[in-house]
Amino acid sequence: MSRDDVPPSGPLARLRAHIVGPRGYRRIDALLSSDDAEGAIAALSPNEVFELVHEVGFEDAADLIHLATPAQIQGCIDLDGWNKDQLDIAPLKPWLSALIDAGFEKLGQVFSTLDSELRALILQRQVKIYDCEQGEEPAEDNESAIVATPDRFFMLELLGDEDTGRLIQQLVEDLYRYDIVFARHVIMAARSEPAAELEEMSYRWRSARLADMGYVDFYEALDLFRPLDLDKVSIGEGSQERIVPEETSRMPLAIAQEVLGRGFLARAMAAIDDPVEAERLEGALMILVNKVLAAGRAKPGNPEVVQRGALYATATLSLGLEAVSRGDLARAQQALSSVGLARLFRVGYTVTHKLARLAQALAARSVIAGSPTRELVAALCSPRPLFARAADEPATAGLRPFESSADLRRAGEILTGLTVRIALVESLGVDVIASGQAPEPRPTLDDHIRTALARAVVGGGFTGEALSQAELTTLRDRGMVTGELTPAARASGLEAVQSRLGAAQLQASGIVLARLVTGWLDELEAILGEVKDAEIDPRFVEGVLVEVKRS
Repeated sequence: MSRDDVPPSGPLARLRAHIVGPRGYRRIDALLSSDDAEGAIAALSPNEVFELVHEVGFEDAADLIHLATPAQIQGCIDLDGWNKDQLDIAPLKPWLSALIDAGFEKLGQVFSTLDSELRALILQRQVKIYDCEQGEEPAEDNESAIVATPDRFFMLELLGDEDTGRLIQQLVEDLYRYDIVFARHVIMAARSEPAAELEEMSYRWRSARLADMGYVDFYEALDLFRPLDLDKVSIGEGSQERIVPEETSRMPLAIAQEVLGRGFLARAMAAIDDPVEAERLEGALMILVNKVLAAGRAKPGNPEVVQRGALYATATLSLGLEAVSRGDLARAQQALSSVGLARLFRVGYTVTHKLARLAQALAARSVIAGSPTRELVAALCSPRPLFARAADEPATAGLRPFESSADLRRAGEILTGLTVRIALVESLGVDVIASGQAPEPRPTLDDHIRTALARAVVGGGFTGEALSQAELTTLRDRGMVTGELTPAARASGLEAVQSRLGAAQLQASGIVLARLVTGWLDELEAILGEVKDAEIDPRFVEGVLVEVKRS
């Protein structure tokens, strides 16, 4: 066997090979052109069949569906046909149409393996059934399309649109061609069984099958979001998931791509080269993502939903792994092998939840905080704490999960800075909550602080009253040289802030405080440094509060 023929053994190598391997049309062509196409397709998991069909579309996947096993098709229907606990007929129509195109024998094989409740429910949703043997018939003024079954035992009132009507009519005719007794049984069940009972039992059977694929009940999945403190988890504790995945099961591409995108998690997995451990980790990762989807009551068959769930699951897992291993890759490898991924995920969630509690306490006062603080606080106050991309460097729009200790430090610095800013502004006598409820335009927290600093750097008090034209001119002429604040002015500004915080009995990290004050003073330079007029017109000064004289 050449080196190129040796399958990758480590989890990261396996995922990379999966991503760069044939996809979509190329993979379907490879399956269909293999020596045993039927066996090659039968070896796929329902997830893989589902992914391939939706990647290329039903028309181009017709041959794949034709050779897929009834169990695979049933798995696809489980993934596609439900919205929470209710059957959703619309996504099932392309599957039914594809099965009809494959021939009545294929349709009958698949339909006969479906739960009896599900096949009755599908028909019940689309037709009203009249039993001719019982003398039942549609009303004379009925305007819906009416068709008779091939044996004339039943009249079917087609309830959907014209295309759906043709689909259901062909479905019934093909079931009769497959097995007349079976077809009559399906129709009788659809006519006589209560819809609520059919749906409840169908959902139960479907939930049991999905549980075998790693999809769990909503309430069980919520266990992922129970806080778990870092000191309750130890490397070597033996809580790892003991999973023996099917050899044929492959991780969905959406999940594989997100795993590779998580820096610390990916580096830790790269150090594992045991193929058995690699398979176990893949299975555990799939179960973790499925639990996250279940906790969000998400539809597991939607590729975009799966990708978002995979992003949140892998990012939070990576964060928890980094916390437990204290950033050491060797310890992280040991943690992956000896600690359950669900427990690592819970640690990651818990550290973000602690930040969220602080954000919630500050939320009412953050409305006038400006960017990126306002966006970060709002993101942390989401049902699941998130990181605002406005706080990234460089800043972008949108939200993402926390995934590293660097994210935690960045968020912590911003929240610490917010606490300092609120304390300074409230010390100036400003009602921050009331200010946030005022209409736009309104001053920001930093507008108030820069105003007080502008007065303090030239020897005035650290107060929040609007600056007069004379004070603006004094700051520029006495506190600046060639448009830049003098070292003495900067020192006076830092001292004024430190003194005010001390009076409020509030301590802040010297690094954080110095960075805040430096930023405010730099902004003052930008506001006033380029103004050369003898008298500064306050109408053209932004970022500080100024008096505006009205004639």
